[in-house]
Amino acid sequence: MPESDFEAAERLVREAQEQAERAAREAARDVPPNGWASGQPHTNPFPDLGALVALVENLRGQLPPELARQLADALRELLIALRAVLDYSIERLEHKPPPEREVEDIPIR
Repeated sequence: MPESDFEAAERLVREAQEQAERAAREAARDVPPNGWASGQPHTNPFPDLGALVALVENLRGQLPPELARQLADALRELLIALRAVLDYSIERLEHKPPPEREVEDIPIR
């Protein structure tokens, strides 16, 4: 029996999840003992984001309209949350000088 669009979408999502887990396991093997001290420049600063973009590109046009809309809504919410985290982090990093105090001369009699 041929596979329905929904079953095909579920299969694609499962395959993408398996590939992502496999890539995470392979990446975990390459972690140096001190974590960040690899000595080699990292070519992709956002590997998870790249995998997410690749997944979306692969699924485009293959999902039923309702599932595609739900995926687009979820991605939009993810990007809004990411923007909020970045805005918060940038605001905390900016060193704002304290406001100048207003000084008033008081005459002494």
